[in-house]
Amino acid sequence: MSELAMALRSLPRIERLDLAVLTLPEWHPEASNQPTAPVYGYVIDHPEGPIVVDTGVGFGNDFIDEVYQPECVRLDGALGAVGIEASSIVGVVNSHLHFDHCGQNPLLYGTDVPFFLQQLELDEVERDRFYTDPEWALPPAAQRRLLGGDFEMAEGVTILSTPGHTPGHQSVVVESTAGRVVVAGQAVWALEEFVDEQVTVSNVFSDEFHDLAIDSIRRIKALKPQAVYFAHCAADRPNDGPQAAEQ
Repeated sequence: MSELAMALRSLPRIERLDLAVLTLPEWHPEASNQPTAPVYGYVIDHPEGPIVVDTGVGFGNDFIDEVYQPECVRLDGALGAVGIEASSIVGVVNSHLHFDHCGQNPLLYGTDVPFFLQQLELDEVERDRFYTDPEWALPPAAQRRLLGGDFEMAEGVTILSTPGHTPGHQSVVVESTAGRVVVAGQAVWALEEFVDEQVTVSNVFSDEFHDLAIDSIRRIKALKPQAVYFAHCAADRPNDGPQAAEQ
């Protein structure tokens, strides 16, 4: 991994966006443990402009509405609640392209906002028509920034390749001379997986990705972040900001 940027003097504000609650169908591997699951996105209030990580569940997909009964919050409304206008967003990072992480991407389609995604993730969407809702997942070609690994997208903000849950899963490292945090998407489903460096079968793309998922957890932990933020789980010790796994 290339050296991460260290130019920012202080960590930018990072806000959690409560974007949806899913009702898990009986066949879902986690349904016996929890009947519902939260869907969190995050916004990094960077000096160059806000960066959104994951956009939640979209609207108008009859299959998803029937199976998951999502209770959705509009992305622009969630941003407004933390004092950020959707029109000011300068970049979107989807941790991966499952429907609950890219669903409100279309709010920004047709604008100048770039979407950062791994080529491996795009390949999976194009390979498997049941992978996601492609109308939600695939931004116009002019707005795509296709990556083949780590990428420094802004001062102090680095996209980190963390495959496991999906082939092209990615996390976002935010750092300054004052500290470092990681927005880790669905690198794990539950906090215990991160703490114990274990992964549940249900959260891994396939058997071949089991070791990669553990390597991704270890890669995040090796950065010694002050906090790690996740897409579907709350931490055991939330601080004054988003719910996090404090190191």
